[in-house]
Amino acid sequence: MDRVTVFHLTRVRRLPLIEEEGLRTRADLSDLLGPPDELDRAAPGAYAHGRRVSAYLERDHAEQHVDEHGPGLVTYTVDPRKTLAVPSRHRDGSPAGYWENARPLAAWLGEGTPPDDLEVHVNVPVRAKHVRLHAPLVRDADLGEYAPLVSAVADEDRLSAKALMHLAVIASSDDFDSSSFTAAAALAWRDEPDPADLLAELLEVDPDKVASAALAEYGAAAPDATKRLREVLEDTREWADENGMPHGRGILARTAVVLEGVADETPRAEPSDDEPAAEQVQGERQ
Repeated sequence: MDRVTVFHLTRVRRLPLIEEEGLRTRADLSDLLGPPDELDRAAPGAYAHGRRVSAYLERDHAEQHVDEHGPGLVTYTVDPRKTLAVPSRHRDGSPAGYWENARPLAAWLGEGTPPDDLEVHVNVPVRAKHVRLHAPLVRDADLGEYAPLVSAVADEDRLSAKALMHLAVIASSDDFDSSSFTAAAALAWRDEPDPADLLAELLEVDPDKVASAALAEYGAAAPDATKRLREVLEDTREWADENGMPHGRGILARTAVVLEGVADETPRAEPSDDEPAAEQVQGERQ
């Protein structure tokens, strides 16, 4: 049976670390999200106590839960034979009742059109090489003054978008729930994958030059955001001069410093040597 793409939602601030490290289980993130709840304690066998990564089978249904989980959109594929699935509607009952309705995803698919509210669960982390980040499901209100700039450049000019993303990260000033950081995520990831050589092209042309040209070309669409990003660009040039590095390298270095703050706020739990990859999970019930 072919692997199936599923849709995971998360807060925007978690996207950079997910791109680097993949998706951790609910148990691994207990320091961030609180201890596993009653639903997790009622889960069967290897899924118990938060040992799960969860997603939705249908994107349309996932989009109905953005306010609950966050607008960050991540996809990965699962083996239907090794994945548990439960219709969301069963969350309205008891935790034990929810899991009593769990079946391998393959069983749901084998009956024809599956319920459109299926939640799917694997019981180990999903490694970074198996995940793909998409354009976050944000609204103009989430982007604030950056909304016109994101609209103008994010899909139209990926090289400029990547350069402006760095400036927006720096502009966030470690506020990972700000419109600046949200705009950075919207510039960084889109539904279509970037060309494989995009980063190399950015480094070759120089991030400082690309960002400056992008602000000149697209800045009129969002004057307030452009003013803020120009200030960040000038401050970064001064910072780079003080630290004896080229301006383009300075943009990358300051971005890295900010993103280290995201990592510091997110607990990390490395898989053990005998922990299988996600595609090896046995979707058994015990």
